[in-house]
Amino acid sequence: MRPTLRLLSEEERARVATAAFDLLERVGVKLTEREARGLLAAAGARVEGDRVTIPASLVEEMIDSAPVSISIYTRDGELAMELGGMSACFGAHTDAPDVLDPLKGERRPCSEADVGRHAVLIDGLPNIRFTTASGMVADRPQAVADRVALAQCLIHSRKPVLAMPITSEAVADSREMAALVVGGEDALRDRPNLIIYAEPVSPLSHPDESTRKLLYCAEHEIPLVYTPYAAMGATAPMSPAAITAQLCAESLSGLVVHQLKRPGAPFVFGGMASVMDMQSTIFSYGAPEFQRGNTLMSEMAHHFELPNFGTAGTSDAQVLDGQALLEVASSCAVAYLAGANLIHDVGLLGNATVVMPSMIVVTDQTVEMLDHLFGEVEVSDEALALDVIEEVGPGGEFVTHQHTYRHFRDVWYPELLFRGGADAWAASDRHTFEQRVEIRTRELMEKHQPDQLPEDVSRAIRAIVTRAEEDDA
Repeated sequence: MRPTLRLLSEEERARVATAAFDLLERVGVKLTEREARGLLAAAGARVEGDRVTIPASLVEEMIDSAPVSISIYTRDGELAMELGGMSACFGAHTDAPDVLDPLKGERRPCSEADVGRHAVLIDGLPNIRFTTASGMVADRPQAVADRVALAQCLIHSRKPVLAMPITSEAVADSREMAALVVGGEDALRDRPNLIIYAEPVSPLSHPDESTRKLLYCAEHEIPLVYTPYAAMGATAPMSPAAITAQLCAESLSGLVVHQLKRPGAPFVFGGMASVMDMQSTIFSYGAPEFQRGNTLMSEMAHHFELPNFGTAGTSDAQVLDGQALLEVASSCAVAYLAGANLIHDVGLLGNATVVMPSMIVVTDQTVEMLDHLFGEVEVSDEALALDVIEEVGPGGEFVTHQHTYRHFRDVWYPELLFRGGADAWAASDRHTFEQRVEIRTRELMEKHQPDQLPEDVSRAIRAIVTRAEEDDA
């Protein structure tokens, strides 16, 4: 047994799904990419001007076509994540213009070297399952920054990568780079270590570039996340039910095109639903509405039986403080219980403007705690220990009993939390939790040694970046 969080009944989920289907059938989406429009028209959708309306029957058929789970691997071919069901896999994020540098304690623009250091950090954290390459690299040309970031992730970590290429050409380069790491295109298809991110634009619009990325990933069977994000009161109605239905319609309309291009290609459903804070006009990454919206989208993914994209480990705080810890911990617990599968944005704070590597370390510890808190409770003869209680009897002690010796390691012993008493605290260096986190972050970034790629592979990856830079010149 594993505890779960549900905000909607089965009937309510079905009603939201029906609302999403109705939106696609009555309102439709804005779509101008020629191949996608042709696929939809041939399948029975109505194409009029830049508007495409999609029959509910076609949406349901394409949902059934998509896989219910997706296996993602390390660059060595080991299974890293199984996306589907109630699995919860947390990964970091670098999609922010700034970084709060734990080595110097300053906030500044994110650099290529920062992305490499973050990849090293993530490689050394056992509960952070994937790294990300978003292209927010200020010291390289923006036209190739996405590939610069991916190169750093592939070279400095064996973990799978969620890449955010800006153009369809960048998607092709990303595929080529990932194939170099795993030993060729066939190996990449069989044991993918790369996931591509693309998004529609709320409300109900599919930019040509997003659609081309979607089609390319379907054709080459690259796992694709196709997820919109919207803010209640800004790009969606001021209603949790309405924004959920709208986001479902946006992601599902992408799924239809994707599956028409190649049935069975790996697709990750999702949507980020938050609120525009009317006091500050920001899209909040820490509000309870944000966490609730992400939970509702996870629930709808389970309703459709699709792998889903989640968000956690985020906060609106600008520094590592109590607000950051509160919002990060609560978002991780909610995502874990809701069964969000591919959970991104760990360490993204300040309204999605700053990466805090130290919060990635905090989340690693948080996820480990959640694994123990919400793990299976064994109820066997050994676990009930009636014979042990009988043997010890009233007034006895269990410290010296063999049962305690067999099981005391079952307890979680945290690395970063202090459990000593007052005397131990007085005799210690009296570092706060935040200080212990900063120390651990610096240690990993400076001392962790990831497994190295062969030098010829690293050179070939960098050569792709150089080629893209020359093509853009």
